[in-house]
Amino acid sequence: GECASIPVDAQGRLLPATTRTQAAAGGPSSTVPTQDQQHCGFVVDELYFTVDAANDLHQPAVPYFDPEPPLTKLLMAPAINWLGFGTWSWRITATICGSLFVGLIYLIARRLREERFFAVAAATFVALDGMAIVESRIGVIDMIAILWAALAIYAFLLHWGARTRTQWRATLYLFAAVLGLAFGAKLTAIAPAVLAAAFIGARLLEPWLLKVLRRTPREGGPGAGEAQMWRDAAGRRPLLHYGAALALVGLMFVGTYSRYLTVPHTLSNFAACTQDGGLTTDASHPSTVYLNPDLGRGGPLRFVSDALRDVYGQVDASLTYHSTECRDHPYASRWYTWPVQAHPFLMSVDTAHTDAQGQAETGYITNLGNPAVWWLSIPALLFCVVAMTRGRSWRARLIPLALLSVSLALMVIAFHAAEQPPSAKSVLVHPSLAFSVGIAGMIVFGATATWCAVVLRRFVPAFIVIGYGAAWLMWALGNERRVLFSYHMLGALLFAALALAYALCALRATTVRWGDVEFSLKPLSWAAIGLVVAGFVFFYPIWTGAPLLPADFDMRMWFPSWIEGWQS
Repeated sequence: GECASIPVDAQGRLLPATTRTQAAAGGPSSTVPTQDQQHCGFVVDELYFTVDAANDLHQPAVPYFDPEPPLTKLLMAPAINWLGFGTWSWRITATICGSLFVGLIYLIARRLREERFFAVAAATFVALDGMAIVESRIGVIDMIAILWAALAIYAFLLHWGARTRTQWRATLYLFAAVLGLAFGAKLTAIAPAVLAAAFIGARLLEPWLLKVLRRTPREGGPGAGEAQMWRDAAGRRPLLHYGAALALVGLMFVGTYSRYLTVPHTLSNFAACTQDGGLTTDASHPSTVYLNPDLGRGGPLRFVSDALRDVYGQVDASLTYHSTECRDHPYASRWYTWPVQAHPFLMSVDTAHTDAQGQAETGYITNLGNPAVWWLSIPALLFCVVAMTRGRSWRARLIPLALLSVSLALMVIAFHAAEQPPSAKSVLVHPSLAFSVGIAGMIVFGATATWCAVVLRRFVPAFIVIGYGAAWLMWALGNERRVLFSYHMLGALLFAALALAYALCALRATTVRWGDVEFSLKPLSWAAIGLVVAGFVFFYPIWTGAPLLPADFDMRMWFPSWIEGWQS
Protein backbone atom coordinates (compact mmCIF):
# COMPACT_ATOMS: atom_id res chain seq x y z
CA GLY A 1 0.00 0.00 0.00
CA GLU A 2 1.30 3.43 -0.96
CA CYS A 3 1.19 6.44 1.31
CA ALA A 4 2.27 10.03 1.25
CA SER A 5 6.03 10.33 1.64
CA ILE A 6 7.12 11.52 5.08
CA PRO A 7 9.90 14.07 4.53
CA VAL A 8 13.21 14.03 6.38
CA ASP A 9 14.74 17.35 7.42
CA ALA A 10 18.40 18.34 7.31
CA GLN A 11 18.97 16.81 10.74
CA GLY A 12 17.44 13.50 9.66
CA ARG A 13 14.20 13.91 11.60
CA LEU A 14 10.96 12.59 10.17
CA LEU A 15 8.55 15.38 9.22
CA PRO A 16 5.90 16.59 9.78
CA ALA A 17 5.92 16.48 13.57
CA THR A 18 3.84 13.33 13.79
CA THR A 19 6.48 11.27 15.49
CA ARG A 20 6.50 10.19 19.05
CA THR A 21 9.44 9.96 21.43
CA GLN A 22 10.21 6.58 22.88
CA ALA A 23 12.57 6.45 25.86
CA ALA A 24 15.17 3.74 25.60
CA ALA A 25 15.57 2.32 29.11
CA GLY A 26 16.54 5.61 30.68
CA GLY A 27 18.88 6.63 27.88
CA PRO A 28 18.50 9.13 25.04
CA SER A 29 15.14 9.17 23.32
CA SER A 30 14.61 8.03 19.74
CA THR A 31 12.21 9.26 17.12
CA VAL A 32 10.16 6.48 15.57
CA PRO A 33 7.15 6.39 13.24
CA THR A 34 3.71 6.87 14.76
CA GLN A 35 1.04 4.19 14.68
CA ASP A 36 -0.41 5.71 11.50
CA GLN A 37 2.96 5.70 9.83
CA GLN A 38 3.59 2.12 10.87
CA HIS A 39 0.58 1.03 8.82
CA CYS A 40 1.56 3.22 5.87
CA GLY A 41 2.97 0.59 3.55
CA PHE A 42 5.27 -1.45 5.80
CA VAL A 43 5.79 -5.08 4.77
CA VAL A 44 7.12 -7.42 7.49
CA ASP A 45 10.59 -6.32 8.69
CA GLU A 46 10.49 -3.03 6.83
CA LEU A 47 9.20 -1.71 10.15
CA TYR A 48 12.65 -2.30 11.67
CA PHE A 49 15.22 -1.83 8.93
CA THR A 50 13.74 1.30 7.39
CA VAL A 51 13.44 3.02 10.77
CA ASP A 52 17.04 2.07 11.58
CA ALA A 53 18.11 3.55 8.24
CA ALA A 54 16.23 6.76 9.07
CA ASN A 55 17.83 6.82 12.53
CA ASP A 56 21.26 6.77 10.87
CA LEU A 57 20.38 10.16 9.38
CA HIS A 58 19.68 11.82 12.70
CA GLN A 59 21.77 14.65 14.11
CA PRO A 60 22.39 14.29 16.99
CA ALA A 61 22.71 10.52 16.80
CA VAL A 62 19.77 8.34 17.83
CA PRO A 63 20.41 5.16 19.85
CA TYR A 64 19.07 1.84 18.61
CA PHE A 65 20.03 -1.81 18.63
CA ASP A 66 19.97 -3.92 15.47
CA PRO A 67 21.29 -7.50 15.59
CA GLU A 68 22.52 -7.17 11.99
CA PRO A 69 25.63 -5.28 10.76
CA PRO A 70 25.04 -1.69 9.64
CA LEU A 71 26.07 -1.45 5.96
CA THR A 72 22.69 -2.34 4.48
CA LYS A 73 20.93 0.38 6.49
CA LEU A 74 23.59 2.90 5.52
CA LEU A 75 22.92 2.11 1.87
CA MET A 76 19.18 2.57 2.39
CA ALA A 77 19.59 5.92 4.16
CA PRO A 78 20.54 8.17 1.19
CA ALA A 79 17.31 7.43 -0.69
CA ILE A 80 15.31 8.14 2.48
CA ASN A 81 17.15 11.42 2.86
CA TRP A 82 16.58 12.44 -0.77
CA LEU A 83 13.03 11.16 -1.31
CA GLY A 84 11.57 11.30 2.19
CA PHE A 85 10.47 8.47 4.44
CA GLY A 86 8.11 6.53 2.18
CA THR A 87 7.64 3.24 0.40
CA TRP A 88 9.58 4.32 -2.69
CA SER A 89 12.58 5.57 -0.74
CA TRP A 90 13.04 2.60 1.54
CA ARG A 91 12.60 0.03 -1.28
CA ILE A 92 14.62 1.60 -4.08
CA THR A 93 17.97 0.34 -2.72
CA ALA A 94 16.83 -3.29 -2.63
CA THR A 95 15.32 -2.92 -6.11
CA ILE A 96 18.58 -1.60 -7.54
CA CYS A 97 20.55 -4.37 -5.81
CA GLY A 98 18.14 -7.02 -7.12
CA SER A 99 18.57 -5.74 -10.68
CA LEU A 100 22.36 -5.69 -10.32
CA PHE A 101 22.24 -9.21 -8.85
CA VAL A 102 20.91 -10.63 -12.13
CA GLY A 103 23.71 -9.03 -14.13
CA LEU A 104 26.29 -10.18 -11.59
CA ILE A 105 25.11 -13.79 -11.96
CA TYR A 106 25.79 -13.47 -15.68
CA LEU A 107 29.32 -12.21 -15.00
CA ILE A 108 30.01 -14.98 -12.49
CA ALA A 109 28.81 -17.59 -14.97
CA ARG A 110 31.05 -16.16 -17.69
CA ARG A 111 34.02 -16.43 -15.35
CA LEU A 112 33.19 -20.09 -14.82
CA ARG A 113 32.55 -21.00 -18.46
CA GLU A 114 32.88 -19.20 -21.75
CA GLU A 115 29.63 -20.67 -23.08
CA ARG A 116 27.14 -17.82 -23.40
CA PHE A 117 24.11 -20.10 -23.03
CA PHE A 118 25.32 -21.07 -19.56
CA ALA A 119 25.53 -17.44 -18.42
CA VAL A 120 22.27 -16.32 -20.01
CA ALA A 121 20.37 -19.32 -18.60
CA ALA A 122 21.71 -18.81 -15.05
CA ALA A 123 20.85 -15.09 -15.07
CA THR A 124 17.40 -15.84 -16.49
CA PHE A 125 16.63 -18.36 -13.75
CA VAL A 126 17.47 -15.78 -11.08
CA ALA A 127 15.46 -13.05 -12.83
CA LEU A 128 12.38 -15.31 -12.96
CA ASP A 129 12.58 -16.57 -9.38
CA GLY A 130 9.89 -15.44 -6.97
CA MET A 131 12.11 -15.17 -3.92
CA ALA A 132 14.49 -12.83 -5.74
CA ILE A 133 11.58 -10.78 -7.08
CA VAL A 134 9.89 -10.35 -3.70
CA GLU A 135 13.10 -9.56 -1.82
CA SER A 136 13.92 -6.94 -4.47
CA ARG A 137 10.58 -5.18 -4.05
CA ILE A 138 10.56 -4.61 -0.29
CA GLY A 139 12.78 -2.58 2.01
CA VAL A 140 14.58 -5.37 3.86
CA ILE A 141 18.28 -6.14 3.91
CA ASP A 142 18.53 -9.64 2.40
CA MET A 143 18.87 -8.74 -1.28
CA ILE A 144 21.42 -6.02 -0.48
CA ALA A 145 23.45 -8.47 1.60
CA ILE A 146 23.27 -11.22 -1.05
CA LEU A 147 24.51 -8.81 -3.71
CA TRP A 148 27.61 -8.13 -1.62
CA ALA A 149 28.12 -11.87 -1.07
CA ALA A 150 27.87 -12.42 -4.84
CA LEU A 151 30.35 -9.59 -5.42
CA ALA A 152 32.74 -11.37 -3.05
CA ILE A 153 32.33 -14.58 -5.06
CA TYR A 154 33.06 -12.73 -8.30
CA ALA A 155 36.14 -11.10 -6.78
CA PHE A 156 37.32 -14.53 -5.62
CA LEU A 157 36.95 -15.89 -9.16
CA LEU A 158 39.07 -13.01 -10.42
CA HIS A 159 41.74 -13.96 -7.88
CA TRP A 160 41.43 -17.63 -8.77
CA GLY A 161 42.13 -16.81 -12.41
CA ALA A 162 45.15 -14.54 -11.74
CA ARG A 163 48.17 -15.30 -13.94
CA THR A 164 50.69 -12.58 -13.05
CA ARG A 165 51.99 -11.34 -9.71
CA THR A 166 50.29 -7.98 -10.19
CA GLN A 167 46.96 -9.65 -10.95
CA TRP A 168 47.37 -12.03 -8.02
CA ARG A 169 47.93 -9.28 -5.46
CA ALA A 170 45.43 -6.81 -6.89
CA THR A 171 42.62 -9.38 -7.03
CA LEU A 172 43.49 -10.73 -3.58
CA TYR A 173 43.12 -7.34 -1.91
CA LEU A 174 40.04 -6.55 -3.99
CA PHE A 175 38.49 -9.80 -2.77
CA ALA A 176 39.43 -8.99 0.83
CA ALA A 177 37.91 -5.50 0.64
CA VAL A 178 34.66 -6.75 -0.89
CA LEU A 179 34.45 -9.63 1.58
CA GLY A 180 34.83 -7.22 4.49
CA LEU A 181 31.98 -5.12 3.13
CA ALA A 182 29.92 -8.28 2.60
CA PHE A 183 30.37 -9.12 6.30
CA GLY A 184 29.38 -5.53 7.06
CA ALA A 185 26.13 -6.15 5.21
CA LYS A 186 25.31 -9.45 6.90
CA LEU A 187 27.30 -12.20 8.57
CA THR A 188 26.00 -14.65 5.97
CA ALA A 189 29.12 -13.66 4.03
CA ILE A 190 30.64 -16.63 5.85
CA ALA A 191 29.47 -18.79 2.91
CA PRO A 192 31.68 -17.16 0.24
CA ALA A 193 34.47 -16.90 2.82
CA VAL A 194 34.37 -20.67 3.48
CA LEU A 195 34.15 -21.38 -0.25
CA ALA A 196 37.20 -19.26 -1.04
CA ALA A 197 39.22 -20.54 1.92
CA ALA A 198 38.65 -24.17 0.91
CA PHE A 199 39.77 -23.67 -2.67
CA ILE A 200 42.71 -21.37 -1.92
CA GLY A 201 43.98 -23.66 0.83
CA ALA A 202 43.71 -26.71 -1.41
CA ARG A 203 45.54 -25.00 -4.30
CA LEU A 204 48.37 -23.87 -2.03
CA LEU A 205 48.70 -27.33 -0.50
CA GLU A 206 48.26 -29.27 -3.75
CA PRO A 207 51.96 -30.07 -4.36
CA TRP A 208 52.39 -31.26 -0.78
CA LEU A 209 49.21 -33.35 -0.89
CA LEU A 210 50.22 -34.98 -4.16
CA LYS A 211 53.64 -35.78 -2.73
CA VAL A 212 52.21 -37.32 0.43
CA LEU A 213 49.65 -39.36 -1.52
CA ARG A 214 52.19 -40.21 -4.23
CA ARG A 215 49.94 -38.92 -6.96
CA THR A 216 50.77 -37.01 -10.11
CA PRO A 217 48.85 -33.91 -11.15
CA ARG A 218 46.04 -34.48 -13.61
CA GLU A 219 47.19 -33.33 -17.03
CA GLY A 220 45.01 -31.98 -19.79
CA GLY A 221 41.47 -30.67 -19.61
CA PRO A 222 40.26 -27.38 -18.17
CA GLY A 223 42.62 -25.90 -15.61
CA ALA A 224 45.73 -27.83 -16.60
CA GLY A 225 48.80 -25.74 -15.85
CA GLU A 226 46.78 -22.87 -14.36
CA ALA A 227 47.40 -23.92 -10.77
CA GLN A 228 51.18 -23.78 -11.18
CA MET A 229 50.94 -20.38 -12.90
CA TRP A 230 48.82 -19.16 -9.99
CA ARG A 231 51.34 -20.40 -7.41
CA ASP A 232 54.20 -18.83 -9.37
CA ALA A 233 52.29 -15.54 -9.34
CA ALA A 234 51.80 -15.85 -5.58
CA GLY A 235 55.54 -15.80 -5.00
CA ARG A 236 57.43 -17.27 -2.07
CA ARG A 237 55.45 -15.68 0.76
CA PRO A 238 51.76 -15.96 -0.11
CA LEU A 239 50.80 -16.43 3.53
CA LEU A 240 52.03 -12.93 4.36
CA HIS A 241 49.70 -11.50 1.75
CA TYR A 242 46.81 -13.63 2.98
CA GLY A 243 47.48 -12.41 6.52
CA ALA A 244 47.38 -8.82 5.29
CA ALA A 245 44.21 -9.62 3.34
CA LEU A 246 42.55 -10.95 6.50
CA ALA A 247 43.49 -7.73 8.26
CA LEU A 248 41.90 -5.80 5.40
CA VAL A 249 38.71 -7.86 5.76
CA GLY A 250 38.55 -6.88 9.42
CA LEU A 251 39.35 -3.24 8.66
CA MET A 252 36.58 -2.98 6.06
CA PHE A 253 34.14 -4.71 8.41
CA VAL A 254 34.95 -2.31 11.26
CA GLY A 255 34.77 0.58 8.82
CA THR A 256 31.11 -0.18 8.11
CA TYR A 257 30.45 0.74 11.76
CA SER A 258 31.85 4.26 11.29
CA ARG A 259 28.42 5.85 11.57
CA TYR A 260 27.25 3.44 14.25
CA LEU A 261 30.25 4.31 16.41
CA THR A 262 28.97 7.88 16.70
CA VAL A 263 25.72 6.59 18.22
CA PRO A 264 25.47 6.12 22.02
CA HIS A 265 23.72 2.84 21.29
CA THR A 266 22.26 0.36 23.74
CA LEU A 267 23.16 -3.30 24.04
CA SER A 268 21.03 -5.70 26.08
CA ASN A 269 22.75 -8.56 27.84
CA PHE A 270 20.61 -11.41 26.57
CA ALA A 271 21.06 -14.55 28.63
CA ALA A 272 18.56 -17.28 27.74
CA CYS A 273 15.33 -18.20 26.01
CA THR A 274 12.24 -18.76 28.15
CA GLN A 275 9.70 -21.53 27.69
CA ASP A 276 7.28 -19.19 25.95
CA GLY A 277 9.93 -18.01 23.48
CA GLY A 278 10.85 -14.78 25.26
CA LEU A 279 14.31 -13.53 26.22
CA THR A 280 15.85 -13.07 29.65
CA THR A 281 18.79 -10.84 30.48
CA ASP A 282 21.88 -11.50 32.55
CA ALA A 283 21.02 -10.54 36.12
CA SER A 284 24.69 -10.09 37.06
CA HIS A 285 25.02 -7.17 34.63
CA PRO A 286 22.87 -4.15 33.85
CA SER A 287 20.19 -5.05 31.34
CA THR A 288 21.36 -2.23 29.09
CA VAL A 289 24.87 -0.99 28.44
CA TYR A 290 25.54 2.38 26.80
CA LEU A 291 28.63 2.53 24.64
CA ASN A 292 30.67 5.40 23.18
CA PRO A 293 30.07 8.16 25.76
CA ASP A 294 33.72 9.23 25.43
CA LEU A 295 34.70 7.80 22.04
CA GLY A 296 37.64 9.71 20.59
CA ARG A 297 38.84 11.25 23.84
CA GLY A 298 42.37 10.28 24.77
CA GLY A 299 44.18 10.30 21.44
CA PRO A 300 44.31 8.05 18.35
CA LEU A 301 45.28 4.86 20.16
CA ARG A 302 42.45 5.29 22.64
CA PHE A 303 40.08 5.96 19.75
CA VAL A 304 41.09 2.74 17.98
CA SER A 305 40.83 0.64 21.14
CA ASP A 306 37.43 2.12 22.01
CA ALA A 307 36.17 1.57 18.47
CA LEU A 308 37.30 -2.06 18.40
CA ARG A 309 35.78 -2.63 21.84
CA ASP A 310 32.46 -1.17 20.75
CA VAL A 311 32.33 -3.14 17.50
CA TYR A 312 33.15 -6.29 19.45
CA GLY A 313 30.38 -5.48 21.93
CA GLN A 314 27.88 -4.96 19.13
CA VAL A 315 28.80 -8.19 17.33
CA ASP A 316 28.82 -10.16 20.58
CA ALA A 317 25.38 -8.82 21.56
CA SER A 318 24.07 -9.60 18.07
CA LEU A 319 25.33 -13.18 18.09
CA THR A 320 23.97 -13.67 21.62
CA TYR A 321 20.60 -12.35 20.51
CA HIS A 322 20.50 -14.70 17.53
CA SER A 323 21.51 -17.68 19.66
CA THR A 324 18.90 -17.05 22.36
CA GLU A 325 15.92 -15.66 20.42
CA CYS A 326 13.81 -18.80 20.13
CA ARG A 327 10.17 -17.73 19.84
CA ASP A 328 8.05 -19.57 17.29
CA HIS A 329 6.41 -18.10 14.21
CA PRO A 330 3.58 -19.47 12.03
CA TYR A 331 5.62 -19.03 8.83
CA ALA A 332 8.89 -20.33 10.21
CA SER A 333 10.40 -23.34 8.49
CA ARG A 334 13.18 -25.84 9.04
CA TRP A 335 16.37 -25.77 7.01
CA TYR A 336 15.74 -29.11 5.35
CA THR A 337 12.48 -27.91 3.76
CA TRP A 338 14.04 -24.95 1.93
CA PRO A 339 15.33 -26.69 -1.25
CA VAL A 340 11.75 -27.71 -2.11
CA GLN A 341 10.21 -24.44 -0.89
CA ALA A 342 7.79 -26.32 1.35
CA HIS A 343 6.82 -23.49 3.69
CA PRO A 344 7.48 -19.97 2.35
CA PHE A 345 6.93 -16.76 4.27
CA LEU A 346 3.71 -14.80 3.87
CA MET A 347 4.82 -11.19 3.44
CA SER A 348 1.56 -9.29 3.02
CA VAL A 349 -2.22 -9.73 2.79
CA ASP A 350 -4.52 -7.12 1.24
CA THR A 351 -8.25 -7.88 1.45
CA ALA A 352 -9.56 -4.55 0.14
CA HIS A 353 -10.48 -5.85 -3.33
CA THR A 354 -13.59 -7.04 -5.17
CA ASP A 355 -14.01 -8.23 -8.74
CA ALA A 356 -16.60 -7.03 -11.29
CA GLN A 357 -19.20 -9.38 -9.78
CA GLY A 358 -18.62 -8.09 -6.27
CA GLN A 359 -16.74 -11.19 -5.08
CA ALA A 360 -14.07 -10.59 -2.47
CA GLU A 361 -10.50 -10.85 -3.72
CA THR A 362 -7.31 -10.97 -1.72
CA GLY A 363 -3.82 -9.90 -2.66
CA TYR A 364 -1.04 -12.07 -1.23
CA ILE A 365 2.70 -11.50 -1.33
CA THR A 366 4.77 -14.57 -0.50
CA ASN A 367 8.45 -15.23 -1.04
CA LEU A 368 7.88 -18.63 -2.63
CA GLY A 369 10.70 -19.36 -5.04
CA ASN A 370 9.91 -20.45 -8.57
CA PRO A 371 9.32 -24.20 -8.11
CA ALA A 372 10.61 -24.91 -11.61
CA VAL A 373 13.98 -23.43 -10.64
CA TRP A 374 14.31 -24.93 -7.17
CA TRP A 375 12.97 -28.39 -7.96
CA LEU A 376 14.89 -28.83 -11.21
CA SER A 377 18.05 -27.63 -9.47
CA ILE A 378 17.99 -30.66 -7.15
CA PRO A 379 18.69 -33.30 -9.87
CA ALA A 380 21.00 -30.74 -11.49
CA LEU A 381 23.05 -30.57 -8.28
CA LEU A 382 23.23 -34.35 -8.13
CA PHE A 383 24.45 -34.30 -11.72
CA CYS A 384 27.15 -31.84 -10.63
CA VAL A 385 28.22 -34.26 -7.88
CA VAL A 386 28.70 -36.99 -10.49
CA ALA A 387 30.28 -34.62 -13.01
CA MET A 388 32.92 -33.40 -10.57
CA THR A 389 34.36 -36.95 -10.36
CA ARG A 390 34.35 -37.55 -14.13
CA GLY A 391 37.35 -39.51 -15.36
CA ARG A 392 37.40 -41.93 -12.43
CA SER A 393 35.84 -45.40 -12.27
CA TRP A 394 32.11 -45.62 -11.75
CA ARG A 395 32.63 -47.14 -8.33
CA ALA A 396 34.86 -44.27 -7.26
CA ARG A 397 32.41 -41.76 -8.74
CA LEU A 398 29.54 -43.13 -6.69
CA ILE A 399 31.38 -42.82 -3.36
CA PRO A 400 30.91 -39.02 -3.02
CA LEU A 401 27.26 -39.32 -4.01
CA ALA A 402 26.70 -42.05 -1.41
CA LEU A 403 28.54 -40.03 1.25
CA LEU A 404 26.41 -37.00 0.48
CA SER A 405 23.16 -38.98 0.58
CA VAL A 406 23.89 -40.81 3.85
CA SER A 407 25.22 -37.71 5.65
CA LEU A 408 22.33 -35.52 4.60
CA ALA A 409 19.82 -38.24 5.51
CA LEU A 410 21.33 -38.55 9.00
CA MET A 411 21.09 -34.80 9.53
CA VAL A 412 17.48 -34.55 8.38
CA ILE A 413 16.22 -37.62 10.25
CA ALA A 414 17.98 -36.70 13.51
CA PHE A 415 16.86 -33.07 13.34
CA HIS A 416 13.26 -33.95 12.53
CA ALA A 417 13.09 -36.55 15.29
CA ALA A 418 14.31 -34.02 17.88
CA GLU A 419 11.88 -31.24 16.96
CA GLN A 420 9.47 -29.84 19.51
CA PRO A 421 5.82 -30.88 19.19
CA PRO A 422 3.72 -28.46 17.12
CA SER A 423 2.08 -27.05 20.26
CA ALA A 424 5.40 -25.93 21.77
CA LYS A 425 6.20 -22.22 21.46
CA SER A 426 9.95 -22.66 21.70
CA VAL A 427 11.90 -23.64 18.59
CA LEU A 428 14.89 -25.07 20.47
CA VAL A 429 16.02 -28.40 19.04
CA HIS A 430 18.56 -30.81 20.52
CA PRO A 431 19.33 -33.39 17.81
CA SER A 432 21.04 -36.67 18.61
CA LEU A 433 24.59 -37.80 17.89
CA ALA A 434 23.49 -38.88 14.43
CA PHE A 435 23.13 -35.20 13.51
CA SER A 436 26.78 -34.54 14.43
CA VAL A 437 27.85 -37.62 12.48
CA GLY A 438 25.95 -36.28 9.48
CA ILE A 439 27.69 -32.91 9.77
CA ALA A 440 31.06 -34.67 9.94
CA GLY A 441 30.13 -36.61 6.82
CA MET A 442 29.21 -33.39 5.01
CA ILE A 443 32.60 -31.89 5.95
CA VAL A 444 34.32 -34.96 4.48
CA PHE A 445 32.16 -34.63 1.38
CA GLY A 446 33.15 -30.96 1.11
CA ALA A 447 36.83 -31.92 1.33
CA THR A 448 36.27 -34.51 -1.41
CA ALA A 449 34.58 -31.94 -3.62
CA THR A 450 37.46 -29.53 -3.03
CA TRP A 451 39.91 -32.26 -4.10
CA CYS A 452 37.89 -32.83 -7.26
CA ALA A 453 37.94 -29.12 -8.03
CA VAL A 454 41.65 -28.50 -7.43
CA VAL A 455 43.39 -31.78 -8.23
CA LEU A 456 41.01 -33.43 -10.69
CA ARG A 457 40.44 -30.06 -12.44
CA ARG A 458 36.64 -30.35 -12.19
CA PHE A 459 36.30 -26.86 -10.79
CA VAL A 460 32.92 -25.71 -12.10
CA PRO A 461 30.65 -28.54 -10.84
CA ALA A 462 32.55 -28.76 -7.53
CA PHE A 463 32.36 -24.98 -7.09
CA ILE A 464 28.58 -25.11 -7.59
CA VAL A 465 28.09 -28.01 -5.17
CA ILE A 466 30.24 -26.54 -2.38
CA GLY A 467 28.73 -23.09 -2.81
CA TYR A 468 25.18 -24.41 -2.57
CA GLY A 469 26.04 -26.52 0.47
CA ALA A 470 27.79 -23.66 2.27
CA ALA A 471 24.95 -21.18 1.63
CA TRP A 472 22.36 -23.74 2.80
CA LEU A 473 23.87 -25.83 5.58
CA MET A 474 25.40 -22.94 7.50
CA TRP A 475 21.84 -22.37 8.74
CA ALA A 476 21.36 -25.94 10.00
CA LEU A 477 23.16 -25.28 13.28
CA GLY A 478 21.44 -21.94 13.75
CA ASN A 479 18.06 -23.60 13.24
CA GLU A 480 18.69 -25.61 16.40
CA ARG A 481 18.40 -22.46 18.50
CA ARG A 482 16.17 -19.96 16.74
CA VAL A 483 13.37 -19.46 14.28
CA LEU A 484 14.39 -19.23 10.62
CA PHE A 485 12.50 -18.68 7.39
CA SER A 486 12.72 -19.91 3.82
CA TYR A 487 14.17 -16.60 2.62
CA HIS A 488 17.38 -17.47 4.43
CA MET A 489 17.93 -19.79 1.45
CA LEU A 490 18.30 -16.77 -0.85
CA GLY A 491 22.09 -17.11 -0.80
CA ALA A 492 21.82 -20.57 -2.38
CA LEU A 493 19.74 -19.27 -5.32
CA LEU A 494 22.91 -18.25 -7.15
CA PHE A 495 24.25 -21.81 -7.05
CA ALA A 496 20.88 -23.41 -7.77
CA ALA A 497 20.66 -21.34 -10.97
CA LEU A 498 24.24 -22.22 -11.91
CA ALA A 499 23.60 -25.91 -11.29
CA LEU A 500 20.50 -25.94 -13.47
CA ALA A 501 22.27 -24.02 -16.25
CA TYR A 502 25.24 -26.42 -16.04
CA ALA A 503 23.00 -29.47 -16.38
CA LEU A 504 21.15 -27.93 -19.32
CA CYS A 505 24.45 -27.27 -21.07
CA ALA A 506 25.23 -30.97 -20.72
CA LEU A 507 21.81 -31.86 -22.14
CA ARG A 508 22.44 -29.63 -25.15
CA ALA A 509 25.65 -31.53 -25.89
CA THR A 510 24.15 -35.01 -25.47
CA THR A 511 22.75 -37.27 -28.18
CA VAL A 512 21.00 -40.61 -27.75
CA ARG A 513 21.12 -43.34 -30.38
CA TRP A 514 17.99 -45.38 -31.06
CA GLY A 515 18.82 -47.97 -33.68
CA ASP A 516 20.26 -46.10 -36.61
CA VAL A 517 18.81 -42.76 -35.52
CA GLU A 518 20.46 -40.23 -33.22
CA PHE A 519 18.34 -37.89 -31.14
CA SER A 520 19.64 -34.67 -29.64
CA LEU A 521 18.57 -33.83 -26.09
CA LYS A 522 18.82 -30.11 -26.81
CA PRO A 523 15.01 -29.71 -26.92
CA LEU A 524 14.89 -30.85 -23.27
CA SER A 525 16.99 -27.87 -22.26
CA TRP A 526 14.52 -25.52 -23.94
CA ALA A 527 11.65 -27.41 -22.31
CA ALA A 528 13.21 -26.81 -18.88
CA ILE A 529 13.53 -23.10 -19.63
CA GLY A 530 9.90 -23.15 -20.76
CA LEU A 531 8.91 -24.65 -17.39
CA VAL A 532 10.71 -21.85 -15.58
CA VAL A 533 8.91 -19.24 -17.67
CA ALA A 534 5.56 -21.00 -17.09
CA GLY A 535 6.23 -21.10 -13.34
CA PHE A 536 7.02 -17.39 -13.40
CA VAL A 537 3.74 -16.57 -15.16
CA PHE A 538 1.65 -18.86 -12.96
CA PHE A 539 3.02 -17.76 -9.59
CA TYR A 540 3.56 -14.10 -10.45
CA PRO A 541 0.26 -12.96 -8.84
CA ILE A 542 1.29 -14.18 -5.39
CA TRP A 543 4.68 -12.51 -5.70
CA THR A 544 3.21 -9.10 -6.47
CA GLY A 545 -0.01 -9.01 -4.43
CA ALA A 546 -2.35 -9.17 -7.43
CA PRO A 547 -5.99 -9.62 -6.28
CA LEU A 548 -7.10 -13.25 -6.53
CA LEU A 549 -10.30 -15.14 -5.87
CA PRO A 550 -9.98 -17.91 -3.26
CA ALA A 551 -10.05 -20.63 -5.93
CA ASP A 552 -7.26 -18.96 -7.91
CA PHE A 553 -5.21 -18.57 -4.76
CA ASP A 554 -5.71 -22.20 -3.71
CA MET A 555 -4.35 -23.38 -7.06
CA ARG A 556 -1.05 -21.76 -6.18
CA MET A 557 -0.67 -23.50 -2.84
CA TRP A 558 2.44 -25.58 -3.18
CA PHE A 559 2.27 -27.86 -0.12
CA PRO A 560 -0.49 -28.65 2.42
CA SER A 561 1.84 -27.49 5.22
CA TRP A 562 1.87 -24.07 3.61
CA ILE A 563 -1.93 -23.91 3.68
CA GLU A 564 -2.01 -25.04 7.29
CA GLY A 565 0.55 -22.38 8.22
CA TRP A 566 -1.50 -19.63 6.63
CA GLN A 567 -4.69 -20.82 8.29
CA SER A 568 -3.14 -20.92 11.78
